[in-house]
Amino acid sequence: MSSQARHRLKRAALYLFCTLSVAVPLGRQAGNAAAAGHTIAGRVIDPLRLRPEEALLLIGREDGGGGSFTRSPLAVREDGSFMTPQLSPGTYVLELVRTPHSTTKAAITVGFRIVDVRTADVTGVTVPVRPDIAITGRFRMESDNPNAVWPPHIVVNAFLALGGRPLLDGTGADGAPGGKFVLRNAFGPRVLRCGYTVAPGASWWFSRVTLDGVDVTNVPTDFSEHGDSQLEVIFSQRPARISGTVTDGQGRGVRAPWVVISAEAPNLRQPWATTSSVAQGDTRGRFSMPVLPGRYLVRGVPQTTFSSWKAAQTGILQFAPGGIAVTVTDREVRTIQLPLKP
Repeated sequence: MSSQARHRLKRAALYLFCTLSVAVPLGRQAGNAAAAGHTIAGRVIDPLRLRPEEALLLIGREDGGGGSFTRSPLAVREDGSFMTPQLSPGTYVLELVRTPHSTTKAAITVGFRIVDVRTADVTGVTVPVRPDIAITGRFRMESDNPNAVWPPHIVVNAFLALGGRPLLDGTGADGAPGGKFVLRNAFGPRVLRCGYTVAPGASWWFSRVTLDGVDVTNVPTDFSEHGDSQLEVIFSQRPARISGTVTDGQGRGVRAPWVVISAEAPNLRQPWATTSSVAQGDTRGRFSMPVLPGRYLVRGVPQTTFSSWKAAQTGILQFAPGGIAVTVTDREVRTIQLPLKP
């Protein structure tokens, strides 16, 4: 990868990171009753005496249910102790960041803790300073064409994957020579997702992620615990697909229906899973969606069900149950006639 391409990759990763991590006071978040809640109290510890430069402790959470992630700084006393303001119930991320205000050094996460706040104050929480951990991954392009042109730019992000929530708090990987990338300090349960561009006339789909040969595409993984492992991000030019037509009671195609797909297995029904997806059919009700091989529930609903793409993506898990079961094998294009189901 050229130096210019690496620069673009880093810039794109930074852009994605910034759009998901705007620092605002938690008390301003939608639905956060800051005056009537509970606190998190604990201590930042440095057992290995790594002494991170200008370390700043941040607390963050999902803002408003749409996948955006907001952070706010916390005061830390000389002995490392801290206490949050009153917080509404929810899941919070405590993140210790090194050199957050430097103009010459990248801000790096060096401590990480997930805390659930429910019906009482949470005490005794420790945020240990952790050593830098890097895991190198490589891309694998699956194609029947030996001369297929790779996507010129690929951005790899490790997102927090928490139960029942959308992708949160992306950590971008650095580009590396030879079709590789380096993921640094990706603490907590995360899944890898990619943003990419394709060369003119080429078609690629992000397919899956493997760790030491095991598929972890939709398995939240703390990649900081796998520094010596083999990580692969795989793209395909021949993904499996579910295609077909959404029809009414007379067998006629329905105009612009929404098609909702989710995994049949309950443990894979998550907003962040690649097995949860939505598409909109054309004016004749036709649709085609790339999927991983597996067993799915597929449901067609009227155009008026969702007001926007964002609303459709948020409502996947609500509408998928009641769909018809469809099994798709590797590289198969499964064609179905899908009855409209309000």
